[in-house]
Amino acid sequence: MKVDAVYAYEGGALQTFRQAKRQHIPALYELPSGYWHWEYKLLLEEAERNPEFAGLLPKLKDSAGHMKWKDEELLLADYVFVPSQHVRLTLAGVVPDEKIRVIAYGAPPVRRRQRISCDSSLPLKVLFVGELNQRKGIGYLLDAIDMLGSRVELTLIGRRFAANPRVDEACSRWRWFEALPHSDVMDRMQQADVLVLPSLAEGCALVVLEALACGLPVIVTPNTGSLEFVGDGKEGFVVPICRADAIADRLITLDRDRELLTHMSHNAQLTAERQSWEFYRETWAKTVKAASTR
Repeated sequence: MKVDAVYAYEGGALQTFRQAKRQHIPALYELPSGYWHWEYKLLLEEAERNPEFAGLLPKLKDSAGHMKWKDEELLLADYVFVPSQHVRLTLAGVVPDEKIRVIAYGAPPVRRRQRISCDSSLPLKVLFVGELNQRKGIGYLLDAIDMLGSRVELTLIGRRFAANPRVDEACSRWRWFEALPHSDVMDRMQQADVLVLPSLAEGCALVVLEALACGLPVIVTPNTGSLEFVGDGKEGFVVPICRADAIADRLITLDRDRELLTHMSHNAQLTAERQSWEFYRETWAKTVKAASTR
């Protein structure tokens, strides 16, 4: 049987790619997150900058052998498929730009929601979904929430990464769910006012696309890999990484301007309709076919 190309995922491609090279078969590589050396350096800097949350940083214990394995995979790849321009940027100087193909992930079907409450006398309902670790910026979110006091209500959905006094206190103080069925997470999104995901490093955060499908405005960093479908001031706000004050400022804006929340909710669902999984599949298939025939 003639093989036009092989397609493999980060961390599981090495043997396949070695054999493909022997047989002159194009090797297509999917890299769902940022370049590992780039992420390692960023998280190491974060551990030094914010020691209170240093114990909540994954990936710092990856072995040199593991990263060497993935470096060889990347070297053998003829094309690298990534889910965001953010991931492309982390590969600068490592992978030639002409070898990179960016295809953003898709959003689930839109869930129609009723109008967001415009009663600014009620606390702003803030939602965080994800593991409670510092790669996802949990410390910066908690700092921002503390700045707003009684003006917000926080819901956390995600397991604790490790013991941490600030996170443990937040889980006791606010509404916290270690895990929920996916449909229940989507229900919570429809009941919230804004999703906050201040990640330091992501490939393309699926939770952001799910929030948009629920008509939930978002506050994200560029490092969530969401700029392909989140515009600052349109579907939500984009804030710099490691800036609790910027998160707090945007939350204050939304708390005071509930009409803006409604406008962003409408924009979010329009974007989710365009950024569907069907659109992703069609784009992926066309791109893989083009790469396989070169």
